[in-house]
Amino acid sequence: MKVVISGYYGFGNVGDEAVLVSLLQELKEVPVTVLSAAPTLTAELNKVKAVGRYDFPQVIRELAGANVLISGGGTLFQDVTSSRSFWYYIGLVLLAKIMRKKVMVMAQGFGPLRHWANRWLAKVVLNLVDLITLRDDESFHEIMKLGVTRTPVFVTADPVALLNKPEFTAGKHILSLEGIQTDKPLVGIAIRNLPGQKGLEDKVSRALAQALDRLQAERGIRPVFLIFQNPEDTRESQQVAGLMASDSNTVFRLCRPEEMLALFPHFRLIIGMRLHSLVFAAMSGVPLIGLSYDPKVRSFLNFLGLPEVKIDQRLDVDSFIRELEYVFANETKIKKELAEKIEQLRYKARLNFELFFVLLRSDWDKQAYLCKSLLERSKIAHDEHRANKEGAVK
Repeated sequence: MKVVISGYYGFGNVGDEAVLVSLLQELKEVPVTVLSAAPTLTAELNKVKAVGRYDFPQVIRELAGANVLISGGGTLFQDVTSSRSFWYYIGLVLLAKIMRKKVMVMAQGFGPLRHWANRWLAKVVLNLVDLITLRDDESFHEIMKLGVTRTPVFVTADPVALLNKPEFTAGKHILSLEGIQTDKPLVGIAIRNLPGQKGLEDKVSRALAQALDRLQAERGIRPVFLIFQNPEDTRESQQVAGLMASDSNTVFRLCRPEEMLALFPHFRLIIGMRLHSLVFAAMSGVPLIGLSYDPKVRSFLNFLGLPEVKIDQRLDVDSFIRELEYVFANETKIKKELAEKIEQLRYKARLNFELFFVLLRSDWDKQAYLCKSLLERSKIAHDEHRANKEGAVK
């Protein structure tokens, strides 16, 4: 079996690169070709074959020699960023099906798709694929509303939850190289821009800067900005830092996913807009505050059972302070709950790969039987976990 993987790879986004690393980690016995915006770099860093995502003759050759196209993870089928990116990803899926290849949409978020023509195209093409797994319930509801009825669809989880944890000392070494002292509690901040919402973006920056100043004055913390995508996150981080009356630090190093993950156990708290900053925090057992700018952030916070700070015109410094005080007051409880939740997340993330090997290597009758078995096991595990938790409370 040979697999081609398509996603937002080679653009320097730590979260998406973490998805790729987790896919390669779990598919280590399978020959893989990655479609990348920077194929040489992707190949070098991940020790995998990579070709240019826009080198269409080469893409066609790779698909011709492959058995399966994996589309994912991330949120590829959306037209908020642009319709062109949606057309690219859905076009690859359609091309693979025309070439009679099996296609798995793996661990994706879905939507929003706003234009009626894009919704129609997604409905037609996604009803042709062999398997869809989605990373949250909201994406499942959206794809059901779209009318995807012919393809098996499962709710799993982001595969990043399966990443191997780096050594604790690796994070300490990076902080040292960046000149960041650890004599005070560190608070990590991972923010991003809000395309087309400059006024709201400025409002968020001012409120966050004031909240961080108060946090330093009252709790003696050291703010550390984390760059998940450069230069976008660097600009936003510098804007907030420039509005602060107190000092802050920034990890300017262009971190690989495992390097970024290694930093998180060294933080007392994470304030994140970037989804994978919140995933990394949960994996590391670090209390977090999510700034909800997108349904994917809200879905993840709902799964963790943590409140969100909604990014809208009502946002102010008091919104931040309320959540900060809640987290500090419930730090021990939150850490315990995160440890339980991350085990659930890892279990659901593994289902992506169990389903991949079952559905794409078996005849359809056996596929249906084994899929039912997997779902039953998932439900049993969830029910047992809930019963154990309720028993512990009693």
